[in-house]
Amino acid sequence: MVLSPVSNDRIIHLLSEKAHVEVPSADTDLMESGLLDSLTLVELMSSLEEQFGINISFAEVEIDNFRSASRIAEFVNRRRNLQQLAAGIAA
Repeated sequence: MVLSPVSNDRIIHLLSEKAHVEVPSADTDLMESGLLDSLTLVELMSSLEEQFGINISFAEVEIDNFRSASRIAEFVNRRRNLQQLAAGIAA
């Protein structure tokens, strides 16, 4: 089964609903603007895991992957593809 890509808009909606962060655009730097701090990042990671069925270990977290909604969407899509590939290999 091929998963449809996660869009920037979907990430912006998730940031608003789950992390209570209002993002002006998909390319807004969430760290530099102060919209995303360490606590909000943990909440966001939990929401991403729940919403998209991915696993994110703290050892693998690179802060640049969470700088903007567009980078978060790219990260989630990569993670989903890797997990789907791994599941296919394990089957």
